[in-house]
Amino acid sequence: MRIADFNHFLLELSHLTDSQIQLVENILTDKNSIQGIISGIEQRLVDKPECPHCHSRVINRHGKSGAMQRYRCKNCLRTFNASTGTPLAHLRLKDRWLSYIGTMIQGKVLRDSASDCGINLKTAFLWRHRLLTLPALMKPKSLEGIVEVDETFFAYSEKGNKALTGRKPKKRGVESKRAGLSVADRVPVLTARDRAHHTFEAILPATTTKQIKQELSSKIEKDSVLCSDGFKSYIRFARDNDLIYKRLNSAAGIRVIEKVFHIQNVNAYHSRLKSWMEHFHGVATKYLDHYLGWFRYLDTSENPNKNELLQFQQQLTGT
Repeated sequence: MRIADFNHFLLELSHLTDSQIQLVENILTDKNSIQGIISGIEQRLVDKPECPHCHSRVINRHGKSGAMQRYRCKNCLRTFNASTGTPLAHLRLKDRWLSYIGTMIQGKVLRDSASDCGINLKTAFLWRHRLLTLPALMKPKSLEGIVEVDETFFAYSEKGNKALTGRKPKKRGVESKRAGLSVADRVPVLTARDRAHHTFEAILPATTTKQIKQELSSKIEKDSVLCSDGFKSYIRFARDNDLIYKRLNSAAGIRVIEKVFHIQNVNAYHSRLKSWMEHFHGVATKYLDHYLGWFRYLDTSENPNKNELLQFQQQLTGT
């Protein structure tokens, strides 16, 4: 808008009625409106101006596109906006982002999310996995105190692939018919959880001592107490990292030691995770890490609701 037009607009504001002034204030301050969403995203570059390409801090405004301010870097001469380099880059229909995140917090399946937000099923799928890139990376850097560790297993799935690699098709969501911990059609997920409810998860190629050491090394603070079901790999890991080790043996009826040490928290977490996963009727193994991060976010947030939508959006854009 030209300066002359803007000054004329300001003069016209003095003629508004009280109800009209209130309406304008509501539009400008509503964080769930499209302008509120854009303002929240663009605040990142206002607080910390930086080129996402070369990280130079010398940037200039460079017009607008799709109601978003564009910038031009004086160092590399490339243009960008506040969503460049974030999971929200190139996504359209900004006015529906928050309502879509709301359906994700409710754990809705893709078709329900697409129907509620009035978007195409393919768009819903794209948005889901773009938005889940951040929660998948949100893992605690360290665990301390009493740390419970155990593994759980998910059926290997090529859901969505048009051509399967090396096996016959089967109904998705069906568990393996073969027993055991290392069968080819089961994917092991290592879970370590302390009593502060900090949860670390990792998808393992196999439940070997080498893989467990690789994932848990430097994740558990010294002088912590490691509780597990007695799997030999955990025993070796605790010994090599100078951790106090408490072995639980459910088969022998030893589920709690000294009324404090047990793995009931991590087992309860696995139970909630598996129950939550059921309504997706199986998830593709290549996206399993996204779903684990999704559930961690929901499980660690107390009573997640729509009040957290803006916070989640700000995490996605780095604000």
